[in-house]
Amino acid sequence: MAHRGLHDTDRPENSLAAFEAAAEAGYPIELDVHLTVDGGVVVFHDDTLERMTGHLGNVRDRSLAELAALRLLGTDEPIPSLDQVLERVAGRVPVLVELKTRGPAGRLEPAVCDVLARFSGEHAVQSFDPWSMLWMRRHVPYLPRGMLSGDMRSEGLPLHQALVLENLLLAPAVLPDFIGYELRVLPRWAPSLWRRLGRPLLAWTIRDEPALQRARGLVDNVIFENVRP
Repeated sequence: MAHRGLHDTDRPENSLAAFEAAAEAGYPIELDVHLTVDGGVVVFHDDTLERMTGHLGNVRDRSLAELAALRLLGTDEPIPSLDQVLERVAGRVPVLVELKTRGPAGRLEPAVCDVLARFSGEHAVQSFDPWSMLWMRRHVPYLPRGMLSGDMRSEGLPLHQALVLENLLLAPAVLPDFIGYELRVLPRWAPSLWRRLGRPLLAWTIRDEPALQRARGLVDNVIFENVRP
């Protein structure tokens, strides 16, 4: 799965050009979404705008129209909405949507579901936030959902929260259809257990050939960039 599309120096991550390149190459797409201040769903990874646009401020404090007016890494590529990305992909490849939640579940999730309901191609959702995926299980149980985790202690979380996330302790409530886990800390008992229970295991993020070779013996699929599987 192409991490934020098939991006390079000419095609920024999470851009329509990167998604078009991935679809043309036949790679499923992984992308990130945030909720805008006016309730839209925008495709963007960071919480803040500075790295990708040079502008200051939080994504969640801007409207969909304001974000669409910005450009990615000095190119002509705008920040796209989820609707625009799905229209461009047009069902050619599967799409994996990572929800970047802030605060309690129940705001971004229904907005994403509304957009996905208009998309006929293969798709699934995932998040590092187990409460987000629990919302998905309760409200759209037919939509494939995945739990993301890895070395959460490096994220500055309280130790008890990091341990809950690293060890997928809320997975029995979420009942994920798949697990996405940081390759650097695999193998690990929790994702291995869920894999034995029949849940496919994805590794993130594969960036070079040695990592790709290591992943082949540990997981069922990879989320990659800068290297072609």
